[in-house]
Amino acid sequence: MAASQHDKLFTRALYMLQLLSVQRRVHIDELVEEFGVNRRTIYRDIERLHFFPLELNNGYISVPDGFNIEHNRLDNDELLILELAFSSIDTLDKEVLKKIDSIRAKLSNPLFFTPYKIKSAEFEKINKNSELLNKIEDAIQKCNISKVIGQEKSSHVEPYKIVAFDGYWYLLAKDLEDMKIKTYMIAHIQEFYATSKVYDTSQEKIAKILENVHTAWFEDGNNFEVEVKVHKEIAHFFTLKKYLPSQEILQTFEDGSLKISFRITNDEDIDNIIKAWLPHIEVLKPLHFKQRVIKELQEYIAKLS
Repeated sequence: MAASQHDKLFTRALYMLQLLSVQRRVHIDELVEEFGVNRRTIYRDIERLHFFPLELNNGYISVPDGFNIEHNRLDNDELLILELAFSSIDTLDKEVLKKIDSIRAKLSNPLFFTPYKIKSAEFEKINKNSELLNKIEDAIQKCNISKVIGQEKSSHVEPYKIVAFDGYWYLLAKDLEDMKIKTYMIAHIQEFYATSKVYDTSQEKIAKILENVHTAWFEDGNNFEVEVKVHKEIAHFFTLKKYLPSQEILQTFEDGSLKISFRITNDEDIDNIIKAWLPHIEVLKPLHFKQRVIKELQEYIAKLS
């Protein structure tokens, strides 16, 4: 790598670390705009900085709670120079690589001083520098109408975002055949081609669409309310946390139970939430969803008997 390239990487990486030390997370697009590079360049920067505990989720780079660069005896510049030096070592000697890992472990240990441990969900492994992902990213950035070839069918789409649901990665896009927004599992996309045609959809509109997308089962144009009764045994969990953005407490009963509503597009949006809290939660409406839950429970019990 040329010296000038090292200098540019150093500048970007140092700025990223300084920004994260202040605001804890930053969107990739902010760095793209700041340095005038593409998203692939930022992804490569992140990979080169694997010494630091950078996390990537839904386009945001963040650092875990408890990470503090100031707890190390080396400052940002010194740690960064050391890591870039490690990254430039090209060797197949396993003993050398072990020594490098040992040094990294000793340096990273002082960076964490916290009594808290947050367990994050495991994500499907994905190669962000793969040809497929590069094609999809470029099409999203350039707003190119594209062709998605899957295992069962092909579709012409407006690609909007790469999103993660329950640990799996999907392409969120509008199917131009029925003009509905759908999710396409990245692992099931066999080919992806961008056309020269450009679609016109603002980032604000896409952000609004994402507000209503809770799971990969999202159904565009379908929207209905589900009401549940949360028994007193688990009510405090629902007052502390919103399990979906649309969650709203409608009523608090004398015994501490809650009536809660959710606006969803598909039964699957809330199905796992209901089943996770059984038997201390019950569906009030709609009737079709209540009957579905009862039927599935009866089938489960029948299989056990």
